[in-house]
Amino acid sequence: MLYELATTLKRLWTEPVGRWTVLMAFIVLFPLYAVTLPASLTGGHIGWDSLRLLAPGQAVFAFCLAVLLALTLATMVLLIRHGQRASKSTGIGGALVAFFAPLLCCSPLIPLGLGALAVVFPAVAGFAPGIIQGFIATHEFEIELFAVALSFIAFWQNARKLAHGPACTIR
Repeated sequence: MLYELATTLKRLWTEPVGRWTVLMAFIVLFPLYAVTLPASLTGGHIGWDSLRLLAPGQAVFAFCLAVLLALTLATMVLLIRHGQRASKSTGIGGALVAFFAPLLCCSPLIPLGLGALAVVFPAVAGFAPGIIQGFIATHEFEIELFAVALSFIAFWQNARKLAHGPACTIR
């Protein structure tokens, strides 16, 4: 595992497309996560003014998620350039969990979604959206840890493919 990660990090550093992809992805993802993670404190509002409510722990999560997803994206770019298939589902899952968990806690998305489901499935009408929102608000730290773990797994899966795959480039 360490060999694959070290080999992939070396390739990302030595190949210009890898370096630039990591840098550009991090520049986009870090501010995005930094303004999204405090959404549970702002009632679901996302914006630059929510940065004043960013807690140190949330800043660490934003940094970790941005780094891991930037590395995953760059590894996927190198895999595709080398004619290999990239693992996308785990990375997308980590990105979505980290992005939507703070929003679902305090926004009207869950009550609206349950209301729409109740039209088709009447049994859903008796389900209280507050239970789901309360669970998300109570366990936000664990949900963010889960998102970091998913992001790391996605990077590791792609790093393993890149480290052990053929070194041919499609031009």
